[in-house]
Amino acid sequence: MRIRSQQAGPVMQMPVFLALFFAPVYVPLDLLRGWIHAVARANPLTPVLEAARGLVSGEPTQTLTSFGVGAALVAGFALWA
Repeated sequence: MRIRSQQAGPVMQMPVFLALFFAPVYVPLDLLRGWIHAVARANPLTPVLEAARGLVSGEPTQTLTSFGVGAALVAGFALWA
């Protein structure tokens, strides 16, 4: 789906913003409680961000899974764009 107008740019940014907003970007998933934990757990960006946090902190976990999810997301966005 291509959007041919510059005014529609923010419409394309909103899903990405919401996915990052409801992902454990600043706080590890284990520290989240309540409804935000459930939403972050269902977010497809969570494994990628958790694996990146593990690589940076020196505790790599689930890196193969996260790179697979990341590749699938890139492929999906490439087909969509």
